[in-house]
Amino acid sequence: MIIWIVESDSGVKLLYKSFLKTDADEDIVSGFLTAFNQFSIVEFNQSIDSIEMGGLRWIYIVEAKYNLLFVAAGTKEMKTETLKTRLSVIKNAFIKEFDPVWKKKGKNWDGNINIFLPFLKLIEDYYNQWEEVETLTLTADFFDILGIFQNIFIMLRNIIEKKMYSKSKNEILDHIDKIYQAYQNQDRCKEEPELKSISFSKEAWFDIIDINLIKCDKEIVIDSLKHLLSQVVNILREIKGDNLCLKYFREEKVYSYIFNSMELLKDLSLDMYLLELFLLL
Repeated sequence: MIIWIVESDSGVKLLYKSFLKTDADEDIVSGFLTAFNQFSIVEFNQSIDSIEMGGLRWIYIVEAKYNLLFVAAGTKEMKTETLKTRLSVIKNAFIKEFDPVWKKKGKNWDGNINIFLPFLKLIEDYYNQWEEVETLTLTADFFDILGIFQNIFIMLRNIIEKKMYSKSKNEILDHIDKIYQAYQNQDRCKEEPELKSISFSKEAWFDIIDINLIKCDKEIVIDSLKHLLSQVVNILREIKGDNLCLKYFREEKVYSYIFNSMELLKDLSLDMYLLELFLLL
């Protein structure tokens, strides 16, 4: 996230703070941001609200009463509303802090801008709080994802244990063991240590609860779990056929679990993956 607080007529930068690596000249960019906003007002009779530019998402908030322009830039992964809310918090805090200064200076921002520098500490405090909350939220989502995969793996184990004779059961477990060994030998398992925490044995089945949610690469872990789950379902289809598999999934209440969890699955972007997998599409 990058933040500018600029005098909107002159383009003079009052404050700048970047939490992203950038080589841009903050003063030149301040002037450009002001000019860009003024162009929008002249040509379109309104200020810029948000725009994507230079690989970043930009949010503008004009505070006409105080002749200020607040601008925040964030990566495209950050939602527009999140960026706008954070910038609004900074804007409101800045105005509350420096309204007396504005009035004392005759309702302008001319003079020594160093008086605004202590406000950078408050911006840093806000940012650290947001990062902490975001980390907790992402961790909670990831925990939910692991729980869903663990539950579905347990259902598949119950199908193998309860629905099949020894011959089919052993054949399926042998195939799963082979695909798991192949998975363990992949380069990414060597590069991402936490993937070793996805364990499997014929006796103990799959276990993923030991994955460190903080240390691992979330996307790699989810992709690996999808790969393994898809492989297990494909093995069941090859050995028992689609019709029997559909019957097993229904009897073990796999479909009920998916539909009852649909709202959560949508939030976690797992809904279409699981529907296509278990409807054998």
